[in-house]
This record gives sequence, structure tokens and C-alpha cells, in this order.
Amino acid sequence: MKFNLTVIFITVIIQTIDDEYLASWICTALMRIGTRMATGFDQHFADLGITQAQFRILLAVWEQGGTEGVTPSVLADHLLIERGTISVLTNRMVERGWLARQPGENRRTYRLMLTSTSRQLLDKVIPRAVELADRTLSDISPSQLLQMRANLELIESRLRGHTPLEQ
Repeated sequence: MKFNLTVIFITVIIQTIDDEYLASWICTALMRIGTRMATGFDQHFADLGITQAQFRILLAVWEQGGTEGVTPSVLADHLLIERGTISVLTNRMVERGWLARQPGENRRTYRLMLTSTSRQLLDKVIPRAVELADRTLSDISPSQLLQMRANLELIESRLRGHTPLEQ
């Protein structure tokens, strides 16, 4: 009987620790999953010469910019990444002919637009990306996926509403 009580006691302690650090565990898991998904995408699409970061940028330019293009700052806000990171990534994409810069509202600004080359690339990548996503999440029920989407949208909206903690 003493053994069973010890096991129960240890289980309760572990559960309490898990509950205390649940939010931290979830955030760490999201980072691990994001890293693994990015790596998997990069490997899956290596033959097309596109990374997940470039794919996300092309999609965001298409979604946010339409036929008018999008400013780098709007793109950075949409993707939740730093403006400097957007500049480095989009400069390379302009060099590859995937994005074009068009004049902005004043002489210091510009808008990024898809090119015919990037549209053709997206025509190849999007169906494969959808298939990869379907395969990755195939064992999760539609109702669980809808709940996951709602939870992720909530997390994203909170991230958009907060600035990083000051040191």
C-alpha cells in the first residue's frame, strides 16, 4: 500500500508542476513545432528553390497587397517579424525576380508587388503546400482543427497587441 501512495503523491506533484508551467510549456511547444514545420517545408520544397520564409512573404504580398502592392512595414506587421528582417529577405527576392519595387506615397517609400515569375512559382508551390499541410494534420479531427485555429488566432491577436517585455 505504501508504494501506491508514493506513486500517487509523485503523480500529484508532477501534475502540479505541469499545471504551474503549462503556458510556458505550450509556448515552447509552439516554437519547437514552428521550427520543425519550417525545416520540413524547406526540405520538401528544396527542388523549387524556395524556403518557408520566402513562401510566407509571397503569400503575404499577395494577400495584403493585391494589385497595388504592400509596404515593407505592413508586410512586417502582418508576418509578426522585424522590419529589418523583411528588408533582408525581400532584397534577395527582388534580386531573384520574385518581387518588384514600385514607388510609394513619397520618394522614400516603396511598395512590394508580385512578379509574373513569383505568380508562376506560387502556382506550383501552393498545391504542394496544401497537400503537405493536409498530410501533417491528417490525424486531427475537423472539430479539433477548428478549435486549434480559434486558439491560435487568440494567441496571434494577443501577440499583435503587445510589445516585447522590456529588459
